[in-house]
Amino acid sequence: MPSDLSALSKGELITLIYQQAREIEVLKEQIIELQEKLNQKGSSNDSTKTIPAFVKSNVKKKKRKGERKQREYGFSRKLDIPTKRVFHTHQNCPSCEGVLGKPSVAYSRQIIDIPSVEAEITEHVVFKRYCFSCKRRFYPKVDLSSQVLGKGRIGINLMAKIATQREEENLSIDQIQADLKTFYHLNLSAGEVVELLHQAASLSQGEYQTIKQNILSSKIVYADETGGREDGVNGYHWSFSNHKFQLLLYRKSRGSKVVREVLGEGGENFEGVLGSDFYTAYNEYLGPHQRCWVHYFRDIKKLEENYPKDRKLKKWAKHIHSLYEEAKSWPGPAPNLPPGLKDQERIEKEHYFKEKLKLLCGPYLKTSTPQATLSARALKYLPEMFTFIRFEGVNPDNNMAERAVRKTVIKRKISFGTRSPKGSQTRSILGSLFGTWRLQNLNPFEQMKLLLLNVSCQGL
Repeated sequence: MPSDLSALSKGELITLIYQQAREIEVLKEQIIELQEKLNQKGSSNDSTKTIPAFVKSNVKKKKRKGERKQREYGFSRKLDIPTKRVFHTHQNCPSCEGVLGKPSVAYSRQIIDIPSVEAEITEHVVFKRYCFSCKRRFYPKVDLSSQVLGKGRIGINLMAKIATQREEENLSIDQIQADLKTFYHLNLSAGEVVELLHQAASLSQGEYQTIKQNILSSKIVYADETGGREDGVNGYHWSFSNHKFQLLLYRKSRGSKVVREVLGEGGENFEGVLGSDFYTAYNEYLGPHQRCWVHYFRDIKKLEENYPKDRKLKKWAKHIHSLYEEAKSWPGPAPNLPPGLKDQERIEKEHYFKEKLKLLCGPYLKTSTPQATLSARALKYLPEMFTFIRFEGVNPDNNMAERAVRKTVIKRKISFGTRSPKGSQTRSILGSLFGTWRLQNLNPFEQMKLLLLNVSCQGL
């Protein structure tokens, strides 16, 4: 640019003005581009940045506080017990072919693998022979009861495997067929697989009744029910369980008559504590009863979601939670007390918590407040809210029953129900057996195989 603009003519000044205007526009565009880059860089840590729903947010790693403390002992994986050993050694010196001394272990290495085998089909051929002295033919009577049931062709191991696949692995009939064909090159029809399951359930009737008797003689039973279908008609799977046993049965009714069927009229067949939710069918049981606090809190949570601005509701819910936590954290009577005094202290403590719950819920009865219904429920079932205080070992919730019935729910989603009363009975029996073995941490395949073997050897 000339230093003295006054020496320029009018035309030259106009040309200069247009040139500077173009340069200004270019500079403006560059400033905008630079500003956008700065904004993008600055907003990389901005929480308001739009992120697609399918992208998971980054997890911030916590900073280490000083050096990691050394463990007292190592946590390396323990070696498994080998099923066989293969020894490797030189017979002669690999360098000079000389005689070697006694061997000592240099190192060992384990390889874990499974055998790839086909199904073993054994044909037992029994010969008959003629006795010239007796003038008769004889053939040996072969006892195969340790391998197969009766005159069937499916061995006990295979039968136990099919039952385990169905109940423990939640496989459908088609998946069981595909599994046997893929890994064992064995072709079984769907009808044969179904009939094997029916047979296994029929042979397990005695064990099923034993489970029922153990349930009825126990100190605590948790009950729950879930929907099911039989031949396209709605019904219900009922579960009665505790920490060692599970009894499943399928009924078309969800009414109290099922509770009477299992526990007896008014509970005459059962003398322990029944744990359940607030479903009215369980009112049939007249013995000690524990209602589920988790179900109660679920309904409180829904109420808070429906009335998020109600301060009195939030305050009431907080007090209910605090009372429950206080009751749950009560350590119980002193261990050095005599049994009679322990029982008396438990009864007094239960009364104390019931009175506190009554004070929290009583003012809201017959009011238009959101918590009126749940307050009425708490007072209606007040004698059954703190039974876990009076009886040692009783859970204040019904989570155990819900966990026990989870397998049944999964099977319902896979198969959409059964096709006949026989199929429902089979599912109930096998589900009870495998559920019980699962609770007792037993190997379900080995237990099923042992059960079938015992039945077979008894000639049943």
